[in-house]
Amino acid sequence: MIAWFAVHTQPHKEALAAQHLRNQNFEVYLPRYQKMRRHAGKAEIVAAPLFPRYLFAGIDLETQRWRSVNGTRGVVGLVMLGGGDKPIPVPEPVIAEIRAREGEDGFIRLNPPQFRRGQTLRIVDGPMADTQALFEEAVDGNRAILLVSLLGRLVRTKMPLKLVEAA
Repeated sequence: MIAWFAVHTQPHKEALAAQHLRNQNFEVYLPRYQKMRRHAGKAEIVAAPLFPRYLFAGIDLETQRWRSVNGTRGVVGLVMLGGGDKPIPVPEPVIAEIRAREGEDGFIRLNPPQFRRGQTLRIVDGPMADTQALFEEAVDGNRAILLVSLLGRLVRTKMPLKLVEAA
């Protein structure tokens, strides 16, 4: 019977390890979410593993050669208990809960902070750091429309939710 096991991977090698495990006919689950990355002054949304350096493999310990997982490219090893000789299964409800959070695009939906319309927020990073703003609405789960007071007027601006917190 197939059970899920956590596989520890080399840094930034989750996708490589997943592909090589699939090539060996293991079932693989690599939960990912969409993350905003800033590089060279540009912001872009990229796929990132929900659990960096880990993925899940569906393995039947009785019929599959599970020890071959430890020798797979990109893999450090299966997660074992203490000095044990068998991997620890991940409970099926844990995998089901993670999968339940997947959107139609296959990415995990993280729970953005919940603010209410008119709530005072503080911008925590960027050129407007430590500025107060009023929350107007959330956009696409990652950004917020804020009203910021500039030169005596309220100006609407969009900002990533991760850059604001309740004041």
